Amino acid sequence: MARYLCWPQDEARLRRGLAGWRPARRRGDLPLTMVLAGERCTLHELGPGDEARLVQAFAGLSQQSVYLRFMRAKQPPTPEQVSFFLDYPRERQISLLLCDAGGEPLAQAQSVRRRLHPDRAEFSCIVADHFQHKGAGRRLLLALAILARGEGIGEWTAEVLAQNRPMLGLLKGLGLPLTLVTGRELIFVRLDLAALDPLLAATAVPATPDLEGE
Repeated sequence: MARYLCWPQDEARLRRGLAGWRPARRRGDLPLTMVLAGERCTLHELGPGDEARLVQAFAGLSQQSVYLRFMRAKQPPTPEQVSFFLDYPRERQISLLLCDAGGEPLAQAQSVRRRLHPDRAEFSCIVADHFQHKGAGRRLLLALAILARGEGIGEWTAEVLAQNRPMLGLLKGLGLPLTLVTGRELIFVRLDLAALDPLLAATAVPATPDLEGE
């Protein structure tokens, strides 16, 4: 039997996640440079020029990471699958890539607007194995959420494997209102992006020392 679990907005946690860096309010503000876990990183929107590095990054993922994100065994991506991340309608989708100072991918996330409910979008995120548990997932999802909210997205949804505890913990740690509908193998996730509005209405996010993940 499905269970409904809800967490209210945690403004203190949300502010901590936004402290120490200045999020991009619109795509035109990208690329964005930031320090994360002591490393200088760059966040930019994915495009056709990123194909080689995206394929290389996927090849470096472990079987476990691929299964938890894509819910299937690891195998070389098809051209159509690669194109989905790189060559997409901008009015419906945002895909972001976080890279280190040498241009090597560290994490990727995307938001895809639903056709029948244009104020809702499905989101996903994956972090390179060697850069997990350093706050990259939280930073990337908050950056993407702010861009999505600026383009009219009020609700984020996703299906997460019940065994994907790191992702579920990450989502709880964002500080956004969260609803989980639990099943045997899959958990339906809903995040309320409207909770970002009061913070985005401020002229600037408070600049405090960078926090390196929880």
